[in-house]
Amino acid sequence: MSPKVYSFHFFKCYLLLVCSSAFSQTEVYKSEFTTPESKRLSGAITTSAKSILFHVPDHKIYVIDKKEGFLNWEINVPPGKVPFLYKNTFFYSSKGVQRTTQYNLDTGEKIKELSLEYINTNPFFINDIMYCTATVDGGKLIAYSLTENKVLWQENIGFGAEVSPVYLKDKIVANAEDDNWFEIDYSGKLLESKGYANFYLDSKPFFIRKYKFLTHDNKEITEHYLKKHNLSNSNYQIKTNSDNTFILTDKYFLILGNNKKKRVQLNLEKEFPVENFDPDSPIIIFDANQENVWFSFQNQLLNYDFKSKRLLRKVNLTKWNPYQIILDDRTIWLLSENDEKLYGLDFEPDQKTADIIEAKANYYKCREPDPRKIEAAKAIQEKSRQ
Repeated sequence: MSPKVYSFHFFKCYLLLVCSSAFSQTEVYKSEFTTPESKRLSGAITTSAKSILFHVPDHKIYVIDKKEGFLNWEINVPPGKVPFLYKNTFFYSSKGVQRTTQYNLDTGEKIKELSLEYINTNPFFINDIMYCTATVDGGKLIAYSLTENKVLWQENIGFGAEVSPVYLKDKIVANAEDDNWFEIDYSGKLLESKGYANFYLDSKPFFIRKYKFLTHDNKEITEHYLKKHNLSNSNYQIKTNSDNTFILTDKYFLILGNNKKKRVQLNLEKEFPVENFDPDSPIIIFDANQENVWFSFQNQLLNYDFKSKRLLRKVNLTKWNPYQIILDDRTIWLLSENDEKLYGLDFEPDQKTADIIEAKANYYKCREPDPRKIEAAKAIQEKSRQ
């Protein structure tokens, strides 16, 4: 019997398989508690250093230990907003009773009630002072002392309270309804700058500029700019770091450098095609550095290198059909639309598996076989067939 000689094509494919192994997602957590039918698809999750908060409106807040996966505690809550974290506590604003309560994150015990009906946007903290938009007899921008448990100053901004302010080093840039933005310092003094138009809210003059939002280097993005880049007719999510601004819609992903210079604009349906487009699939920018960004598109978790313009990683989440996703180091936390369960997924291999894969890769070194040896192997193969 002639010796069996493997073809070059087979050998090359084997090397590629060893060198580019794809890791499947492992379920490391699945919640056991059930969500009332009337509350399905309304839950929300928040993550702290040690815990996951699962909030089911008008029902409960569950707090799960991230490392061990056990339920730390649960409390009944009235209708309200997703909790906001602060150190080892969190704030929960309830619409029904119109109050905001601070709780201990480890125990669920109530610490105190604040004289705020509702916290509207994610707060910003300087020492014990909380800056946020809130409902206090109408929409307000406020500074609140957590030590003294009282409002230090407030500014009426109406429906602008639904929009997150931009907290800069020496000032706050806040929305005064629609596309009108104004500046105020941390002591509550309204600022006047060159080129600002005069605007009245509740008979009080504001000096405003009209735009949609600011970039990482404080450049204004207007409606005209969004139209120019095919982003004006969609909901979008924004994230910034020190060097870039990221704008994600359900169809496009625009990445800007300094002075609004376009670094990359991706047509997502062309770059990452899917068989069935789901308009309700969440679009989220998770994390970004100076070279790559993690984001979600059509139930895919994507890691894209915008410096070299190539996809580094893709994790398919279609099996879980998520409606909310949090990326937490090597763990994906998501709420599944299939069963309203909270899942934790590990999308990296364990150390033993990683070591084996690395050892195989080092052994074969992912090099193309020597062409002379391939020709010699082909000659032997042809001779054996005669």
